[in-house]
Amino acid sequence: MADLMAGDARFRWIADTMAVRPADRVLEIGPGSSDSIAAIAGRLDDGCYIGIDRSATAIARAAERHAPLLESVRVRMARVGLEQLRPDCVVDGIDFASAGFDKIVAVNVNLFWTKQPAAELTLIRQLLGSGGTLNLFYGYGNPDAAGSSPKPPPGKLVQHLAAADFTARTTTAGDLLGIIARPR
Repeated sequence: MADLMAGDARFRWIADTMAVRPADRVLEIGPGSSDSIAAIAGRLDDGCYIGIDRSATAIARAAERHAPLLESVRVRMARVGLEQLRPDCVVDGIDFASAGFDKIVAVNVNLFWTKQPAAELTLIRQLLGSGGTLNLFYGYGNPDAAGSSPKPPPGKLVQHLAAADFTARTTTAGDLLGIIARPR
């Protein structure tokens, strides 16, 4: 699968920072049709990748752009927004009741810092398996470039996570900001 991991360095850094392992169960919030799909799913062997996105257009583009990956039973996309998801639902044939995700990731998803996302973080806690992490990333450049893209203040993200009873650590590289959080 190494050839499927091609793409921009930002998503390789994200997958490295998340420490994606071959057996991980990964949920990505709002991947669109980006290279995050290939960078993350390309590292999985026995694990699975599920991307959720509200946009039918984004899912169609992902299906076209990442066809070899999405033909795998271990890589799926579902048309649903995080606010509609419940840990006991089935969406597009994906059963979220037994989710137990090792990693949940969101790249440039503003909801985590533009408001107090208490309901969403409660749901994420329910979807995470024991020892699972929430991984929030911001930035459009690459890990070797100077920071120039707009990003939220890390302190605001950490504050929102702490209010929802998560511990968080911040990491940066070039133009990228990452927050790795665990439920307490």
